[in-house]
Amino acid sequence: MVLLAKIASVAGLALLLTGCTPNQAPPGAPAAGSDNQPKFGGQLNVRIPLDFFDWDMSYVGKSAPNSYGQALAYDSLLGFKSGPGVAYADQIIYGKLAEKWEISPDARTYTFHLRPGVKWANMAPVNGRDFAANDVKWSYEYWSRLGQFKDKGLPAGQFDSMFEGLDKIETPNPSTVVVSFKDPFVPFLAYAASDFNPIVPHDIYDQDGNLKDRMAGTGAFQLDAAASQKGSRFVFKKNATYWDPGKPYLDEIRWLVIPDDATALAAFQTKQVDLLNTEALNFQAVQRLQKAAPQAVINEFQQSVGWHIYLQVLQPPFNDVRIRKAFAMSIDRDELSTVLSGTKGPWAPAGAVFGLFTDTEARQMLKYDPVEAKRLVTEAGFPNGIDVTWEFPGNAYGDIYVTGIQLMQSQLKKGGINITLKSMDKDSFSTKRKAKDFSVHMVSSSCNALKEEYETLLFPCFYSKAKGNYAGVNDADLDKLLVGQRAEVNPEKRKQLLRDAVRLLNDKAYAVNTYYASQWQAWQPSLKSYAPNVAAVGIRVENSWLDR
Repeated sequence: MVLLAKIASVAGLALLLTGCTPNQAPPGAPAAGSDNQPKFGGQLNVRIPLDFFDWDMSYVGKSAPNSYGQALAYDSLLGFKSGPGVAYADQIIYGKLAEKWEISPDARTYTFHLRPGVKWANMAPVNGRDFAANDVKWSYEYWSRLGQFKDKGLPAGQFDSMFEGLDKIETPNPSTVVVSFKDPFVPFLAYAASDFNPIVPHDIYDQDGNLKDRMAGTGAFQLDAAASQKGSRFVFKKNATYWDPGKPYLDEIRWLVIPDDATALAAFQTKQVDLLNTEALNFQAVQRLQKAAPQAVINEFQQSVGWHIYLQVLQPPFNDVRIRKAFAMSIDRDELSTVLSGTKGPWAPAGAVFGLFTDTEARQMLKYDPVEAKRLVTEAGFPNGIDVTWEFPGNAYGDIYVTGIQLMQSQLKKGGINITLKSMDKDSFSTKRKAKDFSVHMVSSSCNALKEEYETLLFPCFYSKAKGNYAGVNDADLDKLLVGQRAEVNPEKRKQLLRDAVRLLNDKAYAVNTYYASQWQAWQPSLKSYAPNVAAVGIRVENSWLDR
Protein backbone atom coordinates (compact mmCIF):
# COMPACT_ATOMS: atom_id res chain seq x y z
CA MET A 1 0.00 0.00 0.00
CA VAL A 2 1.18 3.53 -0.75
CA LEU A 3 -0.14 5.61 2.16
CA LEU A 4 0.45 9.33 1.87
CA ALA A 5 1.08 11.18 5.11
CA LYS A 6 -1.77 13.21 6.51
CA ILE A 7 -1.59 16.74 5.16
CA ALA A 8 -1.69 19.33 7.93
CA SER A 9 -0.10 22.39 6.39
CA VAL A 10 -1.66 25.74 7.12
CA ALA A 11 -3.52 27.35 4.24
CA GLY A 12 -2.32 30.79 3.27
CA LEU A 13 -4.59 33.64 2.36
CA ALA A 14 -5.35 33.36 -1.35
CA LEU A 15 -4.31 36.93 -1.94
CA LEU A 16 -1.88 38.17 -4.56
CA LEU A 17 -1.85 41.92 -5.13
CA THR A 18 0.93 41.78 -7.70
CA GLY A 19 0.29 41.82 -11.38
CA CYS A 20 0.78 38.40 -12.93
CA THR A 21 0.70 34.66 -12.50
CA PRO A 22 3.12 33.72 -9.69
CA ASN A 23 4.95 30.39 -9.56
CA GLN A 24 3.10 29.09 -12.61
CA ALA A 25 4.57 26.33 -14.73
CA PRO A 26 4.45 27.26 -18.41
CA PRO A 27 1.45 25.92 -20.33
CA GLY A 28 2.06 22.39 -21.52
CA ALA A 29 4.77 21.60 -18.98
CA PRO A 30 4.56 18.39 -16.90
CA ALA A 31 3.08 18.88 -13.45
CA ALA A 32 5.48 19.52 -10.58
CA GLY A 33 6.31 16.41 -8.58
CA SER A 34 5.58 13.95 -11.38
CA ASP A 35 7.58 10.73 -11.09
CA ASN A 36 8.00 10.08 -14.84
CA GLN A 37 7.21 11.60 -18.19
CA PRO A 38 3.55 12.12 -19.09
CA LYS A 39 1.81 9.52 -21.23
CA PHE A 40 -1.02 10.35 -23.58
CA GLY A 41 -4.31 8.50 -23.86
CA GLY A 42 -6.34 6.27 -21.61
CA GLN A 43 -9.70 6.25 -19.85
CA LEU A 44 -10.01 7.23 -16.19
CA ASN A 45 -12.95 5.66 -14.33
CA VAL A 46 -14.30 7.62 -11.37
CA ARG A 47 -17.23 6.66 -9.16
CA ILE A 48 -20.18 8.97 -8.47
CA PRO A 49 -23.06 7.91 -6.20
CA LEU A 50 -25.86 9.42 -8.29
CA ASP A 51 -26.56 10.95 -11.69
CA PHE A 52 -25.55 14.40 -12.77
CA PHE A 53 -28.78 16.29 -13.38
CA ASP A 54 -28.23 20.05 -13.66
CA TRP A 55 -25.31 22.11 -14.94
CA ASP A 56 -26.35 25.50 -13.54
CA MET A 57 -24.73 25.81 -10.11
CA SER A 58 -26.22 29.26 -9.50
CA TYR A 59 -29.51 27.76 -8.35
CA VAL A 60 -29.66 27.18 -4.59
CA GLY A 61 -29.20 23.56 -3.56
CA LYS A 62 -27.13 22.46 -6.55
CA SER A 63 -23.84 20.90 -5.47
CA ALA A 64 -22.10 17.55 -5.87
CA PRO A 65 -22.03 15.70 -8.14
CA ASN A 66 -23.21 18.37 -10.61
CA SER A 67 -20.32 20.64 -9.66
CA TYR A 68 -17.86 17.84 -10.55
CA GLY A 69 -18.95 17.91 -14.17
CA GLN A 70 -19.10 21.67 -14.38
CA ALA A 71 -15.53 21.94 -13.08
CA LEU A 72 -14.28 19.69 -15.89
CA ALA A 73 -16.06 21.46 -18.73
CA TYR A 74 -15.71 25.10 -17.69
CA ASP A 75 -12.74 27.23 -16.66
CA SER A 76 -12.56 30.27 -14.38
CA LEU A 77 -10.40 33.32 -15.03
CA LEU A 78 -7.94 32.11 -12.42
CA GLY A 79 -7.42 28.80 -10.66
CA PHE A 80 -5.85 27.09 -7.66
CA LYS A 81 -2.89 24.82 -8.22
CA SER A 82 -3.23 21.16 -7.33
CA GLY A 83 -1.20 18.00 -7.72
CA PRO A 84 1.50 16.08 -5.84
CA GLY A 85 3.70 19.16 -5.57
CA VAL A 86 1.01 21.16 -3.76
CA ALA A 87 -0.11 20.50 -0.19
CA TYR A 88 -3.84 19.90 0.21
CA ALA A 89 -4.43 23.05 2.26
CA ASP A 90 -2.29 25.36 0.12
CA GLN A 91 -4.16 27.82 -2.04
CA ILE A 92 -1.83 29.07 -4.78
CA ILE A 93 -3.51 31.19 -7.43
CA TYR A 94 -2.44 31.01 -11.06
CA GLY A 95 -3.80 32.26 -14.36
CA LYS A 96 -6.22 30.20 -16.42
CA LEU A 97 -8.43 32.11 -18.87
CA ALA A 98 -6.68 35.27 -17.66
CA GLU A 99 -2.90 35.14 -17.99
CA LYS A 100 -2.23 38.20 -15.82
CA TRP A 101 -4.08 40.74 -13.69
CA GLU A 102 -3.75 43.96 -11.75
CA ILE A 103 -5.52 45.13 -8.61
CA SER A 104 -5.94 48.77 -7.67
CA PRO A 105 -4.28 49.86 -4.40
CA ASP A 106 -7.70 50.23 -2.75
CA ALA A 107 -8.79 46.73 -3.89
CA ARG A 108 -11.83 48.15 -5.65
CA THR A 109 -10.81 47.48 -9.26
CA TYR A 110 -9.59 44.22 -10.77
CA THR A 111 -8.23 44.23 -14.31
CA PHE A 112 -7.86 40.86 -16.06
CA HIS A 113 -5.90 40.36 -19.27
CA LEU A 114 -7.24 37.32 -21.09
CA ARG A 115 -5.05 34.56 -22.46
CA PRO A 116 -4.76 34.90 -26.25
CA GLY A 117 -5.96 32.18 -28.58
CA VAL A 118 -8.49 30.58 -26.22
CA LYS A 119 -11.46 29.02 -27.99
CA TRP A 120 -14.68 27.44 -26.85
CA ALA A 121 -15.01 23.72 -27.46
CA ASN A 122 -15.83 22.69 -31.01
CA MET A 123 -19.40 21.64 -30.23
CA ALA A 124 -22.82 23.25 -30.45
CA PRO A 125 -23.77 25.94 -29.84
CA VAL A 126 -20.36 27.64 -29.47
CA ASN A 127 -18.74 25.65 -32.31
CA GLY A 128 -15.16 26.59 -31.48
CA ARG A 129 -15.63 30.35 -31.57
CA ASP A 130 -13.09 32.69 -29.95
CA PHE A 131 -13.30 33.33 -26.22
CA ALA A 132 -13.56 37.07 -25.47
CA ALA A 133 -14.07 39.64 -22.75
CA ASN A 134 -17.82 39.88 -23.30
CA ASP A 135 -18.08 36.21 -22.26
CA VAL A 136 -16.64 37.16 -18.87
CA LYS A 137 -18.97 40.12 -18.50
CA TRP A 138 -22.01 38.00 -19.36
CA SER A 139 -21.00 35.23 -16.95
CA TYR A 140 -20.27 37.52 -14.02
CA GLU A 141 -23.52 39.41 -14.50
CA TYR A 142 -25.41 36.11 -14.65
CA TRP A 143 -23.81 34.62 -11.51
CA SER A 144 -24.33 37.86 -9.57
CA ARG A 145 -27.81 38.51 -11.01
CA LEU A 146 -26.71 42.09 -11.69
CA GLY A 147 -26.21 44.14 -14.84
CA GLN A 148 -28.45 42.81 -17.60
CA PHE A 149 -29.94 40.20 -15.20
CA LYS A 150 -30.85 42.57 -12.40
CA ASP A 151 -34.55 42.79 -13.22
CA LYS A 152 -35.13 39.45 -14.96
CA GLY A 153 -36.85 37.84 -12.00
CA LEU A 154 -34.29 35.06 -11.59
CA PRO A 155 -33.82 33.58 -8.10
CA ALA A 156 -30.83 34.91 -6.20
CA GLY A 157 -27.59 33.25 -7.25
CA GLN A 158 -26.33 30.59 -4.87
CA PHE A 159 -22.85 32.12 -4.87
CA ASP A 160 -23.67 35.77 -5.49
CA SER A 161 -21.73 36.67 -2.33
CA MET A 162 -18.63 36.42 -4.53
CA PHE A 163 -19.78 39.68 -6.14
CA GLU A 164 -20.83 41.58 -3.01
CA GLY A 165 -20.91 45.32 -3.84
CA LEU A 166 -20.27 44.89 -7.56
CA ASP A 167 -20.44 48.27 -9.30
CA LYS A 168 -19.74 47.55 -12.96
CA ILE A 169 -17.94 45.30 -15.42
CA GLU A 170 -16.21 46.92 -18.39
CA THR A 171 -14.66 45.39 -21.50
CA PRO A 172 -12.45 48.09 -23.07
CA ASN A 173 -11.30 45.58 -25.68
CA PRO A 174 -11.88 41.88 -26.47
CA SER A 175 -8.94 40.78 -24.29
CA THR A 176 -9.46 42.95 -21.19
CA VAL A 177 -12.03 42.83 -18.41
CA VAL A 178 -12.28 45.43 -15.63
CA VAL A 179 -14.38 44.48 -12.60
CA SER A 180 -15.14 47.34 -10.20
CA PHE A 181 -16.66 47.27 -6.72
CA LYS A 182 -18.26 50.06 -4.72
CA ASP A 183 -16.13 49.24 -1.70
CA PRO A 184 -12.78 47.51 -1.23
CA PHE A 185 -13.20 43.78 -1.85
CA VAL A 186 -9.93 41.95 -1.26
CA PRO A 187 -11.46 38.42 -1.39
CA PHE A 188 -12.46 38.76 -5.03
CA LEU A 189 -9.15 37.47 -6.37
CA ALA A 190 -9.82 34.11 -4.73
CA TYR A 191 -13.42 34.16 -5.94
CA ALA A 192 -12.19 34.73 -9.51
CA ALA A 193 -10.32 31.42 -9.10
CA SER A 194 -13.29 29.48 -7.75
CA ASP A 195 -14.64 26.49 -9.66
CA PHE A 196 -18.09 27.79 -8.69
CA ASN A 197 -17.43 30.98 -10.66
CA PRO A 198 -16.59 29.73 -14.17
CA ILE A 199 -16.93 31.55 -17.46
CA VAL A 200 -19.86 30.12 -19.40
CA PRO A 201 -21.17 30.78 -22.93
CA HIS A 202 -24.21 33.01 -23.39
CA ASP A 203 -24.99 30.99 -26.52
CA ILE A 204 -26.60 28.19 -24.49
CA TYR A 205 -28.72 30.63 -22.50
CA ASP A 206 -29.73 32.44 -25.68
CA GLN A 207 -31.08 29.20 -27.17
CA ASP A 208 -32.39 27.38 -24.08
CA GLY A 209 -33.26 30.18 -21.66
CA ASN A 210 -31.10 28.47 -19.02
CA LEU A 211 -27.77 26.71 -18.47
CA LYS A 212 -29.18 23.58 -16.86
CA ASP A 213 -29.32 20.98 -19.61
CA ARG A 214 -26.06 21.17 -21.55
CA MET A 215 -22.49 22.44 -21.40
CA ALA A 216 -19.94 23.60 -23.92
CA GLY A 217 -16.94 25.22 -22.29
CA THR A 218 -13.26 26.01 -22.49
CA GLY A 219 -12.33 23.29 -19.97
CA ALA A 220 -10.05 20.31 -20.47
CA PHE A 221 -12.91 17.79 -20.83
CA GLN A 222 -16.32 18.10 -22.44
CA LEU A 223 -19.44 16.01 -21.88
CA ASP A 224 -20.19 13.47 -24.61
CA ALA A 225 -23.96 13.26 -24.18
CA ALA A 226 -24.33 10.58 -26.86
CA ALA A 227 -21.91 8.23 -25.10
CA SER A 228 -23.42 8.89 -21.67
CA GLN A 229 -26.26 6.89 -20.18
CA LYS A 230 -28.31 8.05 -17.22
CA GLY A 231 -28.02 5.70 -14.26
CA SER A 232 -24.88 4.10 -15.68
CA ARG A 233 -22.13 6.46 -16.88
CA PHE A 234 -21.33 10.02 -17.87
CA VAL A 235 -18.53 10.34 -20.42
CA PHE A 236 -16.25 13.39 -20.68
CA LYS A 237 -13.93 13.47 -23.70
CA LYS A 238 -10.67 15.34 -24.12
CA ASN A 239 -11.17 18.86 -25.44
CA ALA A 240 -9.03 18.99 -28.57
CA THR A 241 -9.02 22.81 -28.51
CA TYR A 242 -7.99 23.16 -24.85
CA TRP A 243 -5.96 26.32 -24.30
CA ASP A 244 -3.03 24.63 -22.50
CA PRO A 245 -0.94 23.03 -25.30
CA GLY A 246 -0.51 19.28 -25.02
CA LYS A 247 -3.08 18.86 -22.26
CA PRO A 248 -5.01 17.08 -21.05
CA TYR A 249 -3.08 13.85 -21.29
CA LEU A 250 -6.10 11.62 -20.70
CA ASP A 251 -8.45 10.87 -23.60
CA GLU A 252 -11.54 10.32 -21.50
CA ILE A 253 -13.04 10.43 -18.01
CA ARG A 254 -15.93 8.14 -17.22
CA TRP A 255 -18.02 8.88 -14.17
CA LEU A 256 -19.58 5.53 -13.24
CA VAL A 257 -22.87 5.78 -11.36
CA ILE A 258 -22.58 3.38 -8.40
CA PRO A 259 -25.04 4.31 -5.65
CA ASP A 260 -23.91 1.72 -3.08
CA ASP A 261 -20.63 2.42 -1.25
CA ALA A 262 -19.83 -1.27 -0.75
CA THR A 263 -20.27 -1.91 -4.47
CA ALA A 264 -18.02 1.06 -5.26
CA LEU A 265 -15.30 -0.30 -2.97
CA ALA A 266 -15.56 -3.72 -4.62
CA ALA A 267 -15.28 -2.11 -8.06
CA PHE A 268 -12.14 -0.28 -6.93
CA GLN A 269 -10.59 -3.48 -5.60
CA THR A 270 -11.14 -5.20 -8.94
CA LYS A 271 -9.73 -2.13 -10.76
CA GLN A 272 -12.99 -1.31 -12.52
CA VAL A 273 -12.77 2.07 -10.79
CA ASP A 274 -9.54 4.10 -10.81
CA LEU A 275 -10.43 6.78 -8.27
CA LEU A 276 -12.77 6.91 -5.28
CA ASN A 277 -13.81 10.34 -4.06
CA THR A 278 -14.64 11.10 -0.43
CA GLU A 279 -18.25 9.85 -0.60
CA ALA A 280 -17.30 6.15 -0.37
CA LEU A 281 -14.48 6.45 2.18
CA ASN A 282 -15.07 6.74 5.89
CA PHE A 283 -12.65 5.52 8.57
CA GLN A 284 -13.94 1.94 8.55
CA ALA A 285 -13.95 1.72 4.73
CA VAL A 286 -10.34 2.92 4.59
CA GLN A 287 -9.28 0.24 7.07
CA ARG A 288 -10.91 -2.43 4.92
CA LEU A 289 -9.44 -1.00 1.74
CA GLN A 290 -5.91 -0.99 3.17
CA LYS A 291 -6.17 -4.76 3.63
CA ALA A 292 -8.05 -5.59 0.43
CA ALA A 293 -6.09 -3.33 -1.93
CA PRO A 294 -2.60 -2.80 -0.46
CA GLN A 295 -1.37 -1.33 -3.74
CA ALA A 296 -3.80 1.60 -3.55
CA VAL A 297 -2.72 5.18 -2.99
CA ILE A 298 -4.78 6.45 -0.05
CA ASN A 299 -4.68 10.16 0.66
CA GLU A 300 -5.91 11.47 4.01
CA PHE A 301 -6.62 15.15 4.54
CA GLN A 302 -8.61 17.39 6.86
CA GLN A 303 -12.03 18.63 5.84
CA SER A 304 -11.81 22.40 5.43
CA VAL A 305 -14.94 23.09 7.49
CA GLY A 306 -16.64 21.34 10.39
CA TRP A 307 -20.32 20.73 11.03
CA HIS A 308 -21.90 24.13 11.62
CA ILE A 309 -24.55 24.49 14.35
CA TYR A 310 -26.85 27.50 14.10
CA LEU A 311 -28.23 28.88 17.37
CA GLN A 312 -31.13 31.26 16.73
CA VAL A 313 -30.18 34.38 18.73
CA LEU A 314 -33.36 36.33 17.92
CA GLN A 315 -35.52 34.39 20.36
CA PRO A 316 -35.29 32.44 23.65
CA PRO A 317 -33.40 30.54 24.80
CA PHE A 318 -30.39 31.45 22.64
CA ASN A 319 -30.88 35.19 22.91
CA ASP A 320 -29.21 34.62 26.31
CA VAL A 321 -25.44 34.39 25.91
CA ARG A 322 -25.25 32.11 28.97
CA ILE A 323 -27.36 29.44 27.25
CA ARG A 324 -25.31 29.77 24.06
CA LYS A 325 -22.07 29.38 26.00
CA ALA A 326 -23.50 26.40 27.91
CA PHE A 327 -24.35 24.74 24.60
CA ALA A 328 -20.84 25.35 23.27
CA MET A 329 -19.16 24.08 26.45
CA SER A 330 -21.20 20.85 26.45
CA ILE A 331 -19.87 19.60 23.09
CA ASP A 332 -17.11 17.01 23.50
CA ARG A 333 -15.36 17.31 20.15
CA ASP A 334 -12.79 14.62 20.88
CA GLU A 335 -15.54 12.09 21.58
CA LEU A 336 -17.38 13.13 18.42
CA SER A 337 -14.25 12.80 16.33
CA THR A 338 -13.20 9.45 17.79
CA VAL A 339 -16.65 7.89 17.44
CA LEU A 340 -17.44 9.26 13.99
CA SER A 341 -14.03 9.48 12.31
CA GLY A 342 -11.81 7.06 14.19
CA THR A 343 -9.30 9.79 15.07
CA LYS A 344 -9.09 12.87 17.27
CA GLY A 345 -9.47 15.53 14.61
CA PRO A 346 -8.50 19.18 15.06
CA TRP A 347 -11.14 21.30 16.78
CA ALA A 348 -13.06 23.71 14.56
CA PRO A 349 -13.99 27.17 15.87
CA ALA A 350 -17.21 28.56 14.42
CA GLY A 351 -16.47 30.69 11.36
CA ALA A 352 -12.94 29.36 10.80
CA VAL A 353 -11.76 27.51 7.70
CA PHE A 354 -9.13 24.89 8.50
CA GLY A 355 -5.73 26.56 8.79
CA LEU A 356 -6.81 29.90 10.25
CA PHE A 357 -5.99 28.58 13.75
CA THR A 358 -3.77 25.77 14.94
CA ASP A 359 -5.41 22.96 16.90
CA THR A 360 -3.65 24.20 20.05
CA GLU A 361 -5.13 27.67 19.57
CA ALA A 362 -8.59 26.23 18.89
CA ARG A 363 -8.50 24.13 22.06
CA GLN A 364 -7.57 27.20 24.08
CA MET A 365 -10.49 29.10 22.56
CA LEU A 366 -13.10 26.34 22.83
CA LYS A 367 -13.62 24.81 26.26
CA TYR A 368 -15.26 21.49 27.02
CA ASP A 369 -16.70 22.00 30.52
CA PRO A 370 -20.15 20.48 31.14
CA VAL A 371 -19.99 21.41 34.84
CA GLU A 372 -19.59 25.09 34.01
CA ALA A 373 -22.26 24.72 31.33
CA LYS A 374 -24.74 23.41 33.88
CA ARG A 375 -23.90 26.28 36.22
CA LEU A 376 -24.61 28.80 33.45
CA VAL A 377 -27.95 27.14 32.66
CA THR A 378 -28.90 27.35 36.35
CA GLU A 379 -27.76 30.99 36.52
CA ALA A 380 -29.99 31.74 33.51
CA GLY A 381 -33.01 30.54 35.52
CA PHE A 382 -33.21 26.83 34.68
CA PRO A 383 -31.99 24.83 37.72
CA ASN A 384 -33.63 21.67 36.35
CA GLY A 385 -32.21 22.14 32.87
CA ILE A 386 -33.69 23.70 29.75
CA ASP A 387 -35.65 21.97 26.97
CA VAL A 388 -34.65 22.71 23.37
CA THR A 389 -35.94 21.33 20.04
CA TRP A 390 -33.28 20.42 17.49
CA GLU A 391 -34.64 19.96 13.96
CA PHE A 392 -32.77 17.94 11.34
CA PRO A 393 -33.42 16.78 7.74
CA GLY A 394 -33.83 13.06 8.35
CA ASN A 395 -31.09 11.06 6.64
CA ALA A 396 -30.44 13.66 3.94
CA TYR A 397 -26.85 14.20 5.11
CA GLY A 398 -26.14 10.53 5.79
CA ASP A 399 -25.95 8.17 8.73
CA ILE A 400 -22.89 9.80 10.33
CA TYR A 401 -24.71 13.14 10.53
CA VAL A 402 -27.65 11.55 12.39
CA THR A 403 -25.33 9.59 14.67
CA GLY A 404 -23.44 12.80 15.44
CA ILE A 405 -26.61 14.65 16.43
CA GLN A 406 -27.68 11.79 18.68
CA LEU A 407 -24.25 11.76 20.35
CA MET A 408 -24.40 15.52 20.92
CA GLN A 409 -27.88 15.08 22.40
CA SER A 410 -26.36 12.95 25.15
CA GLN A 411 -23.43 15.35 25.61
CA LEU A 412 -25.69 18.38 25.97
CA LYS A 413 -27.76 16.67 28.65
CA LYS A 414 -24.66 16.69 30.89
CA GLY A 415 -24.62 20.47 30.55
CA GLY A 416 -28.26 20.89 31.50
CA ILE A 417 -29.61 21.20 27.95
CA ASN A 418 -32.30 18.62 27.16
CA ILE A 419 -32.57 18.13 23.42
CA THR A 420 -35.67 16.86 21.64
CA LEU A 421 -34.80 15.76 18.10
CA LYS A 422 -37.34 16.46 15.36
CA SER A 423 -36.90 14.98 11.89
CA MET A 424 -38.34 16.67 8.80
CA ASP A 425 -37.83 16.63 5.03
CA LYS A 426 -34.85 18.53 3.66
CA ASP A 427 -36.91 21.18 1.85
CA SER A 428 -38.81 22.09 5.02
CA PHE A 429 -35.56 22.11 6.97
CA SER A 430 -33.97 24.52 4.50
CA THR A 431 -37.05 26.74 4.27
CA LYS A 432 -37.32 27.09 8.05
CA ARG A 433 -33.66 27.99 8.42
CA LYS A 434 -33.84 30.69 5.75
CA ALA A 435 -36.97 32.07 7.45
CA LYS A 436 -35.06 32.09 10.79
CA ASP A 437 -37.80 29.87 12.18
CA PHE A 438 -35.78 27.43 14.27
CA SER A 439 -33.96 27.03 17.55
CA VAL A 440 -31.06 24.71 16.62
CA HIS A 441 -30.10 23.60 13.11
CA MET A 442 -26.91 21.88 11.94
CA VAL A 443 -25.58 21.75 8.39
CA SER A 444 -22.61 19.91 6.94
CA SER A 445 -20.62 23.08 6.24
CA SER A 446 -22.09 26.57 6.76
CA CYS A 447 -24.44 29.09 5.21
CA ASN A 448 -21.96 29.17 2.33
CA ALA A 449 -20.54 26.14 0.52
CA LEU A 450 -17.45 27.99 -0.71
CA LYS A 451 -14.07 27.16 0.80
CA GLU A 452 -11.67 29.12 -1.38
CA GLU A 453 -11.31 32.05 1.02
CA TYR A 454 -11.06 32.46 4.79
CA GLU A 455 -13.96 34.89 4.91
CA THR A 456 -16.46 32.51 3.34
CA LEU A 457 -17.57 31.16 6.74
CA LEU A 458 -17.75 34.64 8.24
CA PHE A 459 -19.06 37.55 6.17
CA PRO A 460 -21.83 35.69 4.29
CA CYS A 461 -22.97 33.99 7.51
CA PHE A 462 -22.61 36.55 10.31
CA TYR A 463 -22.50 40.07 8.87
CA SER A 464 -25.69 41.69 10.16
CA LYS A 465 -27.03 42.49 6.67
CA ALA A 466 -25.91 39.28 4.92
CA LYS A 467 -28.73 37.17 3.50
CA GLY A 468 -27.08 34.02 4.89
CA ASN A 469 -27.17 35.36 8.45
CA TYR A 470 -29.90 32.86 9.36
CA ALA A 471 -29.12 32.99 13.09
CA GLY A 472 -29.92 36.71 13.28
CA VAL A 473 -26.52 37.82 14.60
CA ASN A 474 -26.31 41.61 14.90
CA ASP A 475 -23.07 42.69 16.56
CA ALA A 476 -21.55 46.08 15.71
CA ASP A 477 -18.04 45.02 16.77
CA LEU A 478 -18.24 41.90 14.61
CA ASP A 479 -19.55 43.90 11.65
CA LYS A 480 -16.61 46.30 11.96
CA LEU A 481 -14.12 43.45 11.78
CA LEU A 482 -15.90 41.75 8.87
CA VAL A 483 -16.05 44.93 6.81
CA GLY A 484 -12.51 45.85 7.76
CA GLN A 485 -10.93 42.60 6.58
CA ARG A 486 -12.42 43.09 3.12
CA ALA A 487 -10.58 46.39 2.79
CA GLU A 488 -7.23 45.31 4.25
CA VAL A 489 -4.72 44.65 1.47
CA ASN A 490 -1.90 43.57 3.77
CA PRO A 491 -2.28 39.76 4.04
CA GLU A 492 -0.96 39.47 7.60
CA LYS A 493 -3.06 42.36 8.91
CA ARG A 494 -6.11 40.97 7.15
CA LYS A 495 -5.51 37.54 8.62
CA GLN A 496 -5.40 39.07 12.09
CA LEU A 497 -8.75 40.80 11.51
CA LEU A 498 -10.24 37.48 10.47
CA ARG A 499 -8.82 35.78 13.55
CA ASP A 500 -10.20 38.55 15.75
CA ALA A 501 -13.64 38.10 14.17
CA VAL A 502 -13.57 34.35 14.85
CA ARG A 503 -12.52 34.92 18.46
CA LEU A 504 -15.38 37.37 19.02
CA LEU A 505 -17.84 35.03 17.33
CA ASN A 506 -16.86 32.13 19.57
CA ASP A 507 -16.51 34.20 22.73
CA LYS A 508 -20.15 35.18 22.40
CA ALA A 509 -21.09 31.71 21.11
CA TYR A 510 -23.15 33.06 18.21
CA ALA A 511 -22.65 29.66 16.56
CA VAL A 512 -20.97 26.34 17.35
CA ASN A 513 -18.73 24.23 15.18
CA THR A 514 -17.43 20.73 15.81
CA TYR A 515 -14.13 19.43 14.39
CA TYR A 516 -12.31 19.11 11.09
CA ALA A 517 -12.96 15.53 10.08
CA SER A 518 -10.50 13.38 8.22
CA GLN A 519 -11.45 12.64 4.64
CA TRP A 520 -9.92 10.31 2.12
CA GLN A 521 -9.46 9.77 -1.57
CA ALA A 522 -8.08 6.56 -3.03
CA TRP A 523 -6.71 5.88 -6.48
CA GLN A 524 -4.90 3.16 -8.38
CA PRO A 525 -1.11 3.57 -8.59
CA SER A 526 -1.46 3.76 -12.39
CA LEU A 527 -2.89 7.28 -11.99
CA LYS A 528 0.10 9.60 -12.03
CA SER A 529 0.62 13.24 -11.07
CA TYR A 530 -2.59 13.52 -9.09
CA ALA A 531 -3.47 14.79 -5.61
CA PRO A 532 -6.56 16.60 -4.29
CA ASN A 533 -6.64 20.21 -3.15
CA VAL A 534 -8.97 22.01 -0.77
CA ALA A 535 -10.16 24.44 -3.43
CA ALA A 536 -10.69 21.90 -6.21
CA VAL A 537 -14.22 20.73 -6.97
CA GLY A 538 -14.39 16.99 -7.58
CA ILE A 539 -11.15 15.98 -9.31
CA ARG A 540 -8.51 18.00 -11.12
CA VAL A 541 -6.76 15.84 -13.71
CA GLU A 542 -5.62 18.24 -16.44
CA ASN A 543 -2.04 17.43 -15.42
CA SER A 544 -2.57 13.72 -14.72
CA TRP A 545 -2.02 10.62 -16.84
CA LEU A 546 -2.34 6.86 -16.72
CA ASP A 547 0.61 4.46 -16.78
CA ARG A 548 -0.71 0.95 -17.31
